[in-house]
Amino acid sequence: MSRLALGWATVTAAFVVELGKATLATVRAALAPPGRLRPAILAVPLDVRSPAGITLFADMVTLTPGTTSLDVSADCRTLYVHCLDVTDPAAAVADMKQALERRVQEVLP
Repeated sequence: MSRLALGWATVTAAFVVELGKATLATVRAALAPPGRLRPAILAVPLDVRSPAGITLFADMVTLTPGTTSLDVSADCRTLYVHCLDVTDPAAAVADMKQALERRVQEVLP
């Protein structure tokens, strides 16, 4: 398997794992008592620079339950994301970057 094909397989696997984790978290949030949710809009600093890489990362965030990409800053250095339930904003940003953006950078820097 070529390095690029392995990279795309890794991106796909990482997304499927995040999809499963986010689905469970969203179901828990939906079943929680009213008033427990802590929605937030997070500014996620981007390390990925290519337009295709930013688009892929933003799409993966949007397709993950409980999160929606809202906008990319004019300088393409920040992705704004709405999250359904956030207890620790810094940890949520770090998780998005580690789980998804890092993988995207492997195939679309």
